[in-house]
Amino acid sequence: MSKGQVLYDRGTPLRYGYFIESGGCSVTTRAGDSLPVEIHTLGMKDFVGVPLVLGMQTSPHRCTVRLAGQALRIESSVLIALIKRDAELEKIVLGYIQAILIHSSQLAACNSRHSLHQRLARWLVVASDRLGSPEVPFTHSYIANALAVRRAGITVAVGDLVHKGVIRSRRAGMTITDVARLKGMACECQGIILSAHNRYCTASHLPIAYS
Repeated sequence: MSKGQVLYDRGTPLRYGYFIESGGCSVTTRAGDSLPVEIHTLGMKDFVGVPLVLGMQTSPHRCTVRLAGQALRIESSVLIALIKRDAELEKIVLGYIQAILIHSSQLAACNSRHSLHQRLARWLVVASDRLGSPEVPFTHSYIANALAVRRAGITVAVGDLVHKGVIRSRRAGMTITDVARLKGMACECQGIILSAHNRYCTASHLPIAYS
């Protein structure tokens, strides 16, 4: 996956499903004529193609690669056929969809109840978990878009986290230096989101015969 690559776009046919192994993707939507708003940051252990499993031929959202990496790609028709004949795979994919639903509902509550500082800390913790690294290579503008706030607010909040010694900031991203303290500064939503993802999205060996 190369940076900037669009894996699927709004209203276009869903030709493939992707199982991300490294790198990062952003799923965005639009609200009227406004700029795109991120609804999910995806990384390792994530699946791109939920609409396929729900029986849709096109997607209402756009998925763009934000951090180059690798993914396993499978044709949509082959994936659906596998899910229909293998109960274990179906269980895992449906479990992933459940985790996504928990994530979405928790974000709705988080965005209406918690402060920008708490939400930023939560976003950084979850993004670091998805990327499997303390390096979070996203700009202030990108994070502002992800949290649907003004860039100036993110700059102030990031500066506060730097001052407290939990992150280091640079022009093209930041590094988490004290994840335990950062989790303590985040709202409880980060724990709910990570718990759901790790509970439903960890698979070891699938007894599938690919033929």
